[in-house]
Amino acid sequence: MGNEALTVRLENVNPRAKEAFAEIIRSVKGLELVDTSEHCNLLILEVGHNQEEDFHRISEIKTLGEAGEIFLTALQADSDLLIRAMRSGVKEFFPQPLKKDDVLEALLKFLQKEIEGHDVITKAVKGKVFTVFGAKGGVGTTTLAVNLATGIAQLKDNPSVGLVDMNLLCGDVPLFLNMKSVFNWVEVARNISRLDATYLMTILQQHVSGIHVLPAPVMVGDETGMVPELVTKVQKVLELMQTIFDFVVIDGGQLMGHISTYLIGISNSVLIVTIPSLPGIINVKKLINAFNDLGYPPESAIVVLNRYNQQSGISIDEVRKMIKKNIHWSIPNDYRNTMNAINTGIPLTKSALKTDITNKILELVAELSGEIIIKDKEKKSFFDRF
Repeated sequence: MGNEALTVRLENVNPRAKEAFAEIIRSVKGLELVDTSEHCNLLILEVGHNQEEDFHRISEIKTLGEAGEIFLTALQADSDLLIRAMRSGVKEFFPQPLKKDDVLEALLKFLQKEIEGHDVITKAVKGKVFTVFGAKGGVGTTTLAVNLATGIAQLKDNPSVGLVDMNLLCGDVPLFLNMKSVFNWVEVARNISRLDATYLMTILQQHVSGIHVLPAPVMVGDETGMVPELVTKVQKVLELMQTIFDFVVIDGGQLMGHISTYLIGISNSVLIVTIPSLPGIINVKKLINAFNDLGYPPESAIVVLNRYNQQSGISIDEVRKMIKKNIHWSIPNDYRNTMNAINTGIPLTKSALKTDITNKILELVAELSGEIIIKDKEKKSFFDRF
C-alpha cells in the first residue's frame, strides 16, 4: 500500500487469532500490518488473565502515544471486562473466536473515519482499471478477464483486486470461478443511497485467489430501458471500487452503448479480444474505427489475438495488415486446459501453471501492471458467509 497506508499492529494476540486478524487486515486496501514497536495508527491488543497488567499497558500506550487508536480482543469476555474496556476509551472489542465480518466492518469504519477526519489517505491516485471487450461472442473475453484478475492477485506487492462482470448479455464470471452468484451490480445500483465501502465489501464475494467479484445480473430485463440512469449508478459503484482496490478488472462483454463508452473512458487500458477468424478480425477493425470516431487515441485499444497457433490459417502479419494496427499480444490455443479451467471453475493461473497459455497471460499481467508475478502465491478467503 506504500506510504499512504495506515499501520496496524497486533500485541500479545494468540497465534490463532493473530493469523485471522492478519488475513483480514491484509485484505483491506489502505491498511498495512506492521510488527515494529514504533507508533502505529491502530493497535489491537489481547486481554489475558492478568487484566490489571493489560489495562496498565493500555494506559501506557496512550501516555506514550504509541497508537492512534486501540481495539481489544479476548478469549473470554464478561460484562466487567467490556465495561472496563469502554471506560478506558477503547472503540472496538472482539470476542474470540473472531467473527470475521465484524472485524472487517470495524476496520473499514476506522479507515473511513481516518480518511474523512484526518485526510491521512489521499485518493488522488485511484486504482487502475483494465476493461476487456470481445470483438464478438465466444472469443474468450471472460477467460482473459478472469485470468487477468487472478494473475494480478499474484503480484509480489499483494495488491487488492476487484473483478466486475459488466457483460449485459450473459455474465459468466461466477461460473468461471465456481462461485454462486448472490448479489450483482444492478442490486447494488438500486441501493445506491446506502453505497459506502462497508456496504460494498459486504456485497462483494471473495474468491479463494483473493479477488473480490461483483457479478452481472442473470437477466438485465427492464434495466436496459433506463440506460442513462443505470450508467450514472454504475459510475458511482466503479468510482468507489477504484478507491478500495489497487486494480479493477472489468469483463465488458461486447461493446454496447452508453455503458461501454463510459467503461472505455475510465480505463487505463482497454483490451479488445478476437480470434484468428475473418468475422472476428472484421469486427476488430470496426471497433478500432469506432474508437477513433469517439475521439480516443489509437493506442488506447490493445488488440489481443486469442487461440492463435501456426495452423490458424491467418497469420499475425495478415491480421495486422487487415486492421492496420499492431497485434499487441497473442495467446496460444490450448483447448484442453482452457475447457478444463472453465468446467472446473479453477482459473488457468491455478489449474495450468507453467503452460504456454498461462505464461502468456502472466506476461500480459506483468506488462499492464508493471509489477512482478509470484506464480506460486496462494491466498485464502476470509468470507465464509455463503
